[in-house]
Amino acid sequence: MLRMMELEKGLPHNHKSRRKTPWDEEEHRTPMQEFLYQHYTAHYENHHPRLADTGETQLINSFVPKACPYCTSEAIKMNGLTHNGVQRYKCMNCGRTFTPVTRTIFEGHKISISEWMDFTLNIFRYVSINADSWNNRNAFTTSRYWLEKLFLVLESYQGSLKFSGKVWLDETFYSVRNEDILRTEAGGKLRGLSANQICIGVACDKSHALCILEGYGKPSQKKTYESLKNHIEPGSTLIHDKEKAHRKLVRELNLHSIAYDSREIKKLSDKDNPMNRVNRIHYLLKNFLYAHKSFDRDKMQGYLNLFAFVMNPPADTLEKVEILLNLAFRNPKTLRYRKFYGLK
Repeated sequence: MLRMMELEKGLPHNHKSRRKTPWDEEEHRTPMQEFLYQHYTAHYENHHPRLADTGETQLINSFVPKACPYCTSEAIKMNGLTHNGVQRYKCMNCGRTFTPVTRTIFEGHKISISEWMDFTLNIFRYVSINADSWNNRNAFTTSRYWLEKLFLVLESYQGSLKFSGKVWLDETFYSVRNEDILRTEAGGKLRGLSANQICIGVACDKSHALCILEGYGKPSQKKTYESLKNHIEPGSTLIHDKEKAHRKLVRELNLHSIAYDSREIKKLSDKDNPMNRVNRIHYLLKNFLYAHKSFDRDKMQGYLNLFAFVMNPPADTLEKVEILLNLAFRNPKTLRYRKFYGLK
């Protein structure tokens, strides 16, 4: 019954706390049990420091809000500290109090931001959220929840990407989950680029990549144009294959088209293949998605935004974390754990 309730709420059934051991309540442990208990709990506590011991208070207080997160009034003043030493503010317009993390993804957080940093570094290295939960001694539900918060922070990340000069474009495809595969009346799989294949448009220049969900099956001229029209400067040079879906994009943006026959260039080595730059991104994208291969395909654009962020400058992962933290503190979006999992 409990497992059925978990499934109905969307909770995976391996979500128990990594903090617990079988001997927490035991008054008399065997030498072996005591050894395992002490080392496991020490490892857990090392990965889950108290907020007061992480320097997090100073970090949070360094972000001074310019306006009330509830009513947007700029008439705010300092209003004492929380029990953790975080600066509290009061709005003189609506009368509500808040801190620098109010209405951000860190609102109400119980786990330190330093752990969130470890989580993002793992994701950047293509570590699955299941493996991350074990590595950091967190419940799987926590890692899944944090990933959703990452998606929120990066929701608009690719919106400002725009290429000029030489631009490479090619589509790649990723299968729906096995349980979602559409079949023929005879029970066989649909052939070719069917509705069982998710179409992802990938464009890049010499330094940045863009990954956009274009739908299911073969791309259309309309969908490709609508997906990419705001990401390529008119008059640029488009290096692509002879995909018909690119025609409207080339025409409307007055692009100089250099088109190759995909069947011919497929025979070339990577160094001789004029599409190798975008093909390489396809390869890395597939590896990234395979690390999370059982993921909900409805979240595909979230994964694509995250992958683009991982691929694009800066190259140093700690600099990426710095950018993420700045985005998170200035992003007026929050997500409560209980709301995410549909709990009352």
